[in-house]
Amino acid sequence: MNLFFIFLKSVLPIFIIILVAFIYNRFKHIELKSLTDVTLTIFAPLFVFHSLTTNKVSIELLYRPFVFMVLLVIILIFVAIVVFKLLRIDEQYKIPFILSVSMINVGNFGLPLISFAFGEKGVFYSIIYFVVFNIPLSTLAIMLSSNEKNFFYAIKDVLKIPLIHAFIVAILFSIFNIQLPNFLDKTVGLLSMAAIPLLIFILGLQLSSIKISVRFLKPALIASFLRLVISPVIALFIVYLLGIKGVEKNVAVVQTSAPSALLPLMYAIKFNKSPEFLSTAIFLSTLLSGFTLTVLISFS
Repeated sequence: MNLFFIFLKSVLPIFIIILVAFIYNRFKHIELKSLTDVTLTIFAPLFVFHSLTTNKVSIELLYRPFVFMVLLVIILIFVAIVVFKLLRIDEQYKIPFILSVSMINVGNFGLPLISFAFGEKGVFYSIIYFVVFNIPLSTLAIMLSSNEKNFFYAIKDVLKIPLIHAFIVAILFSIFNIQLPNFLDKTVGLLSMAAIPLLIFILGLQLSSIKISVRFLKPALIASFLRLVISPVIALFIVYLLGIKGVEKNVAVVQTSAPSALLPLMYAIKFNKSPEFLSTAIFLSTLLSGFTLTVLISFS
């Protein structure tokens, strides 16, 4: 019964919004780019800024999340490569298989999940992990998809992301103890409230646009198993190794056990890296995460 109530409180609201967006887009066909742009350029950065300044983020808090991110991504990539070779899957699906296992939907899915499951204190840590895990999503995922080897060139692209700017400004505000005027703080707070429902809604819109292929079902299920079951085990080992405890530990493990990220699918389409396989893995991992994340939250 406890699992049922956890599902109702933390997971079901996300899937209801996803379903509404999914169905709506089937009939109306929303121009997704404009909605995504305004969310990632205005609402999400304001959400990041408001949450971090309200809770006084500091540079010291960034060290362990960053190390956690590096270790988790490296281990997941290694595990994905080993499993891929053991199963002798067609070589052309290697990169999308690795991406589906190692790149995590910490934003559209992870942020709302933490908000529903752990409340405001969880959101604070969730944003920090959200930002650090955007680094491999915006660099490594592109490099793997395009065979781009210039890491510093990829880092330049990361620095163009509004979320990163909001993150840096929030740290500066906290360091120098700067406060916004009351009227401006209320405005930012009000606008930031739109970020979470918009992020989930966009996820539903994106899922309604992707195509599922039955012939990729088996390898996609294996990738989903690694993403949703093996990844939490690895994450638990890393948080223990780094001494991460309490709410931060729960956030780190649960948020990084979210489904496969959607952003690599855009890269797969652009660079022709078997987008059909990746879209199938994303859809399956999102669908199955309703069960796996409910169980995981119950142990948090």
